[in-house]
Amino acid sequence: MQSRGINQVTLSAKAGLAVSRVNNYLQGNYRTITPAHLAAICKALGSTPADSAALIQAYAYDLLPEKLRGMVDIRVLGAREAGKWEVPSKGLPPAFAAEFVDLYKLTVSNSKVRQRTAEWIQLMRETKGSRSASR
Repeated sequence: MQSRGINQVTLSAKAGLAVSRVNNYLQGNYRTITPAHLAAICKALGSTPADSAALIQAYAYDLLPEKLRGMVDIRVLGAREAGKWEVPSKGLPPAFAAEFVDLYKLTVSNSKVRQRTAEWIQLMRETKGSRSASR
């Protein structure tokens, strides 16, 4: 949604879903989403196959019980891009790379963590932009 500049109201209208349903999906209040809703969201976002695959991958991971996460690697066939599904830690100092891998796994393991991470990234981009503008 962020990369396409679409808010919950716009997404719900384009996908034919109630705003409350979209909000509940984003907040992680529902443990399941119907295949029809997932398809409608992908279509409404104008997702590329890789974007749709990433959304489906994250959703499937969310369905796993906590004790199975980290034991299962979910990959979407036919939608791989070079480096898309691997943790990008090559070339980093070993101690930092290990922490980065842990952070990456935490981020992809929970919808609320993904949402908060996206908010943090947006804040960092805004902060960077305001520093550049004030110079």
